[in-house]
Amino acid sequence: MRQNWKFSTIDRAAARVITFAFAFAMVCSAAPAQTTFDKPLAGPELEGPIGPTVQKEPNDADSSGENTASQATGKPADLAYGAYQRGYYLTALELALPRASSGDPAAQTLIAEIYWNGTGVAQDRKKAAEWYKFAANAGNTSAQIAWGNILLRGEVVKADIEKGRAALTAAAEAGHVRAAFNLAQVITASRPTWAGFKEAKPWYEQAAYGGLADAQYAMANILADAKGVVTNDEPGARLWLSKAAAGGLDTAQLDYAIWLANGRGGPKDETAALSWFQRAAAQNNVLAQNRLARMYAFGIGTGVDKIKSAAWQVVARRAGHNDPQLDARFADLAEIDQRRAIELANRLVRRVGN
Repeated sequence: MRQNWKFSTIDRAAARVITFAFAFAMVCSAAPAQTTFDKPLAGPELEGPIGPTVQKEPNDADSSGENTASQATGKPADLAYGAYQRGYYLTALELALPRASSGDPAAQTLIAEIYWNGTGVAQDRKKAAEWYKFAANAGNTSAQIAWGNILLRGEVVKADIEKGRAALTAAAEAGHVRAAFNLAQVITASRPTWAGFKEAKPWYEQAAYGGLADAQYAMANILADAKGVVTNDEPGARLWLSKAAAGGLDTAQLDYAIWLANGRGGPKDETAALSWFQRAAAQNNVLAQNRLARMYAFGIGTGVDKIKSAAWQVVARRAGHNDPQLDARFADLAEIDQRRAIELANRLVRRVGN
């Protein structure tokens, strides 16, 4: 009879970090610990090339809240954006400057991005910050999130939390998904209480429904741990966790696998858990690599495979994860099996890019 192992999270020093915590029961390690994920604010780098330069009406906005690229109309600002897309940054700057000087917020944002990233010109983040400020005051949502983050960080200009939060709020209210997530983080960071999470929850929710995996993971934490909600909702948390995992967030993939393996928030599905551990392990999530080794060691969701188990444990151990129990199992292997496991571990490392 195989052992009925339950999985849980432990210290993630080698994994990514976020602003929330999941607490899981553990038998695979000495003591339980929380998942800490201190996700930095996004920006002020834009999420992609800006555009189009002509603002859409609110009902035409895409789900991200950004203005998306369209065919150039022949207007100077559109021509500037077209040049930027093709990599002609100096031409884009030359074309955008007259429009920006006349108050076009999209052209101002384009100039800000050029100076912020130093594309085709010497990087000048103070100058970029000024252009972001002009565009933000004129209502450009990309500029608002950039300017808001600049103010919050205080790296280029003097920090101003109140003005930074106001800029993020304006962008979030206009439907900018990342702005909503960042605003929620600002709220919870300044007020890490039940009331703070209650205030931030609508913004997390907006970003989560907008498809942002980080926000979906946040909603899972909020519902699982009853942060800002009356009571916990594990089925709802599991649903958000599944969405964040599908969105590619390796920490969510790891936690979703643990929930599936333990049957938390829904039916137990060890086969699906194995698949999600594999996905997270392929993204260099060290804890997932260790848990995958345990799945193979004890035949959870798959048949027992001592070579694969040892190989994944070697990969996790090289990355700094300690598991005396699996190390002892490796030591008990025949010498030829140890060599096979190490060879497989080397192939896995090349595959996942450790």
